[in-house]
Amino acid sequence: MKIEDLIEDFSVDLWNDPGTSPRTAEFYVADLREFARFLVNRGVEEAEDLGVGTVMEFRNHLLDGNRKRFTVYRKDAAVRRFLDWARTSSDAELDFDPIEPMHQPLDQKIISLEDEEAEQLLSFPTDTLDAARDAAVIRLMLDTGVTVGEIRGLLKSDVDLAAGQVQLGGPGSHLAPRARRLSAETVEAIRRYLTMRNDETPELIVGRAARPVTTSKSLQIALWKRCDAVGMWRVSPMVLRHTFAIRLLRRGGTLNELKEALGVRDTSNIGVYKKFV
Repeated sequence: MKIEDLIEDFSVDLWNDPGTSPRTAEFYVADLREFARFLVNRGVEEAEDLGVGTVMEFRNHLLDGNRKRFTVYRKDAAVRRFLDWARTSSDAELDFDPIEPMHQPLDQKIISLEDEEAEQLLSFPTDTLDAARDAAVIRLMLDTGVTVGEIRGLLKSDVDLAAGQVQLGGPGSHLAPRARRLSAETVEAIRRYLTMRNDETPELIVGRAARPVTTSKSLQIALWKRCDAVGMWRVSPMVLRHTFAIRLLRRGGTLNELKEALGVRDTSNIGVYKKFV
């Protein structure tokens, strides 16, 4: 079975998948056509001739191409998802599982998102309550550097949507109290989420059955789910906090300003960011 024909069939499934945003589908199809051209140049046109070695060659080709990190991860995710679909949902005779996703470089201590990556992360559809909640959480983290622990303790009353502001570091938090401005996009995401809710729970972010989110792991898993949906590497909440910090410094902020914004008690706790000043 020709690989190009498989890609065309797979693209139809992508466009019809409610969990895949149109933007992600468009990128994936373009990425897979690049993959097909790479295979043709190596004499591989039939799915039965495709092996792990050739797929690994394509990954190495991506890594050697001086591309942006988020582009490499997205293309790799597109190939993995296509191979999984071809193996389980088509007549192609593939006898190997999709290769594991690439990991972040181990020597990269501060990992943050580029603007394009943040945009990609937020490209999932937000037409369900869970998706609207996750979009609000991600935008809050990118806007304010709020920690997962603080997210779990936030109340609806801590947010003033009219003023575009949130109060962080409330009772029980080990971080200092602080007020942070919210972007118009974040205000809209929170308003959309709250409008979709039908409960009287005072917490800003809730889980199933309108219960307060009680574990950090549940928020981490929700974030990973969104990363998988848009073809990104699995971002941690700390990466979002790093992104907020680096954005603030790149806009001309000082370490003292960052200390106040993050709610930490002294600048020694944020010394890792000195190279970005």
